[in-house]
Amino acid sequence: MEIENKVVMPDTTPGTGEIPAPVVEEPAEEPQPQKPPKGFVPYQALEEERKKRKEAEELVKELKTSAPSEPELEEDVFSEEGKALKGDIKALNEKLHSLEKREARKEVEIEFPILKERKEEFETFLEDEENSRISIRKAAQLFLAEQNLLEEKPKRKGLEKPTGGGQVIPEAKLTAEEIKDMMKNDWKRYEKLLRAGKIV
Repeated sequence: MEIENKVVMPDTTPGTGEIPAPVVEEPAEEPQPQKPPKGFVPYQALEEERKKRKEAEELVKELKTSAPSEPELEEDVFSEEGKALKGDIKALNEKLHSLEKREARKEVEIEFPILKERKEEFETFLEDEENSRISIRKAAQLFLAEQNLLEEKPKRKGLEKPTGGGQVIPEAKLTAEEIKDMMKNDWKRYEKLLRAGKIV
C-alpha cells in the first residue's frame, strides 16, 4: 500500500486576494516502539511472579506442618527382634543426648560459677523456645549478659610493658690485663671495684 503525498491548498489571504503557493505535507511516520532497557520486567509479570512465590511459600509451610519430623515406618516391616532393637537404639540415643547435655551443663557451670547460685532462673531461661535452640554455652553467656552478671575483661590502656629481661644493663667484665693496668694506673677505681666485689 502506497501512501500518497497530499497537497493542501491554503485559503486566499484576506485583503489581497492572492493565492499562496501550495504546501506539500509529507506523511507522518508512525512511532516505532522503543525496546525496554536490559533487565526491565513489566509490572504485570512482576505481580504474577510475586503471586506464584507466595503460593509456593504457603505450599512449603503446609508440607512442613503436615509431614511428621520423623517418618514413621510401618510396624509390619520389622520383625520382633527388629522392633526390640529399634526401641533399644531409641533409648540409648535419648540417654546419650541427656549425658551430653549434662556434661555441657557442668562445663558451663565451671566456666560461670554464678550460674549455680541462679540455677532456677537459668532453667526458666533455657525453657524459652528461642533459647532452647542455641547451645548451652551461648545460652549461659546470653543469660549472664541480660542479667548484667557477665564479667568484662579489663580494658588495656596504652602500650604493653616490656617483658623481656631486666631494666639494668649488665656491666662488661674486665679482663685480667685490664685489671692489672687499672691497678697500676688508676688505684682509686681499682680499690672501689674491689670493695664492691666486682673484681675478684
